[in-house]
Amino acid sequence: MSPASDASGGTRGLLAARGRARWLVCEKTGSWAVALRREPESWGTRIWETRSLGECWEMLDRWGGSFVVAELTDTNLGGLLERLVRLQQDFPLARLAVVAPRSLSGYEPLVCEAGAVWFAGSPRQLGPLAAVAQRHLRQAIGGPQGVAAQVWAGLPWGKGDGG
Repeated sequence: MSPASDASGGTRGLLAARGRARWLVCEKTGSWAVALRREPESWGTRIWETRSLGECWEMLDRWGGSFVVAELTDTNLGGLLERLVRLQQDFPLARLAVVAPRSLSGYEPLVCEAGAVWFAGSPRQLGPLAAVAQRHLRQAIGGPQGVAAQVWAGLPWGKGDGG
């Protein structure tokens, strides 16, 4: 049995997602979290900061439906890519965005191919990322929906009112 599996064979992320989702920011310095807090889309939402991928994954064990913003650095590229590739298997309800300094912007196609839902190479690109995070958190905290409700919620013309 892999470390990601529970005793019943399911993934740990599905069990952890039963709790409330969190907005997790994984970075060494805290500067991306500060920049995210300045975005109007972030106002009123708590951002939980971690300083390592290991600590972030421990929080995902508790809140498996979370939205993660992880900083890409010269030293964590391999570890971040490994975790990104396994994210959907370990935490199927979680989503992960990557932020990086401009010097690492060339890695955008690679991390997006590995599973990142967004890539930002500058603090000026965080508005859309914050909007994506808020949308995910609203859906994750709203609880499970039936298939019909999910389809209606995804349609551009309605919120399930049928008309």
